[in-house]
Amino acid sequence: MNRHVLVLAGGLSHERDVSLRSGARLHEALRDVGLDVAQRDADAELIGWLTEHRPDAAIVALHGSRGESGAIQSVLEMAGIDYVGAVSTNCRLPYEKNIAKNLMRRAGFASPSWVSLSHSAFRDLGAQALMVLLVDHLGLQLMVKPQHGGSALGTGSVRAAEELPAALVGAFASARSRWWSSSSTGSRSR
Repeated sequence: MNRHVLVLAGGLSHERDVSLRSGARLHEALRDVGLDVAQRDADAELIGWLTEHRPDAAIVALHGSRGESGAIQSVLEMAGIDYVGAVSTNCRLPYEKNIAKNLMRRAGFASPSWVSLSHSAFRDLGAQALMVLLVDHLGLQLMVKPQHGGSALGTGSVRAAEELPAALVGAFASARSRWWSSSSTGSRSR
C-alpha cells in the first residue's frame, strides 16, 4: 500500500521562501523513496483539501508562527491527520520564550536572567531610562529577542550599551509588541 503524505510549506511569514525550499526538498526526497506526496500551502483551501484527500500523514515545513506556534498542528489534530513532530500543546511552550524559560528553570536547568517588556513600556516609561535600568539589572552581554517565535529573526547580540537601541528596534520590527532579553553569560542568574 502506497502511503499518501502531505508536505505543508510556504505560509505567510518572513521565512516563506525558506519554507518553500524546505518543502520542495522534502517532497522530492519522499517521492524518491516511493511515497505518494502532495505539497500544499497553509491557506483557506487547506481544510477542504484535507477533508477530501485524507493523507495518511503530514509533515509541517512551515516556518515562523504558522508552523511553530502549534496552530497548524491543532488543525491537523482536529482533522484527524497524523503528523511528524510535537503535539500542538508542546509546540506552544518553546514558542513563548517566557513560558519556556520558566519551565526550564522549574526543571532545574540553569538559565540566564531575563526581562520581558512591551514596546509600550519603552514608550510610556522612557526608552533611554529603561535601557539604562536594563543594562544595570542584567549586565552585558545581552541577547535581545522577540517574545514570540521559534527562529532567530529579530535576535541581536548586545556587547555594549550603545548597541541596545538598534537591537531593540530589530526585535520590535520582527515581533509586534513583545521584547525578551537575557544575559548570555549566565553570571547574573537569579
